[in-house]
Amino acid sequence: MPSQSSPAAVKEENRLRALLAQDGVKFHIKTSGAKWRCTILDRNTHEKRQEALRTTSSSSTDSDASSSVSK
Repeated sequence: MPSQSSPAAVKEENRLRALLAQDGVKFHIKTSGAKWRCTILDRNTHEKRQEALRTTSSSSTDSDASSSVSK
């Protein structure tokens, strides 16, 4: 991206970033034998969502409880 962007270009970039952060860009790919549903997100949004899923997951456990050994 050029070092000096026009106000319109900056506005468009901000709009695109907001779209990617909120819902992402969704599209489908169809071939003769398969169909895929795809979503493009920005990396930061994806990592935040994955972290939220890990911390609220029922499979995640407290590390002290899972590593305790009775003596």
